[in-house]
Amino acid sequence: MWHKKNNKSIPFWVAVETWDFGVMSKYFTNLNGKYQEKICDRLDVPNKKILSGWLDTINTLRNRCAHHSRIWNWASANAVHMFNVEYFDRLNLCLDARKRVYGLICILWYLVKKIGPRSTWINDVASLIDNKPAIACCPYTSMGFPDNSGFPRDKFVDF
Repeated sequence: MWHKKNNKSIPFWVAVETWDFGVMSKYFTNLNGKYQEKICDRLDVPNKKILSGWLDTINTLRNRCAHHSRIWNWASANAVHMFNVEYFDRLNLCLDARKRVYGLICILWYLVKKIGPRSTWINDVASLIDNKPAIACCPYTSMGFPDNSGFPRDKFVDF
């Protein structure tokens, strides 16, 4: 409103703050390749195809959450791609996990740590998952977790 009231152009960063996640992910896809590469370099993602796939799948998960759709056993049509770094090697996600909520939690944590290294977001997610009511027909493995013992906190230490 300030920019409009003072007859000033709206800076790009102001416009971007009004975007939803879907617009942002499409914007990344439409960016010039050199800018995509700069973003990938900043996030230590080896190529734009991987990051673009991550953003699309995260957007789908975000939309499912925003519209109160079931996610506990939801599987994406496409598995998110991993690449060879210690973090992903330690997680050793199977194909099924890379299509489910657990795989996306792993991707989100990777990105969050790159953007905000002191974040403790993963602790809140782990507590939320661990406080899931015990329902026989809703096991942790349906979310892509390695077993039914809860959130594998030990795999997220020291990253």
